[in-house]
Amino acid sequence: MAEFDFRDFYIGYEGHPKFRVNKIITDDLIRVIIQKYEMLIFTNKGELLGDPNFGADLERLLYETKISAPAVRSIIIDQINEYIPELKDVNYQLDVTFEEDPERYQDVMVVEFKLADYEVYALID
Repeated sequence: MAEFDFRDFYIGYEGHPKFRVNKIITDDLIRVIIQKYEMLIFTNKGELLGDPNFGADLERLLYETKISAPAVRSIIIDQINEYIPELKDVNYQLDVTFEEDPERYQDVMVVEFKLADYEVYALID
């Protein structure tokens, strides 16, 4: 695995569960991958200035009439391969499921990402 230097200003906010008060941090590879993944998964295409292809576009995909969980998973993996090169040598799990919310009469997309001791759940409704 390649060596990376992830020293940077800390831009977390006080409400985040992993908030730290340090002004300058040195992140490990796993934390950086998780941050990149969260940005990718919660961004819609066209929202990042200068790169209209960045983002998983999950809100739009949820309301497609003929899209399957494996198709959404494939789209996310394509985004990961393009924008998170650090994951090429790391094992991770990515699962996508669709569930019904009978109280609100709509579908819900659940995206589960597991890497080392971290789990990121995205619930798109």
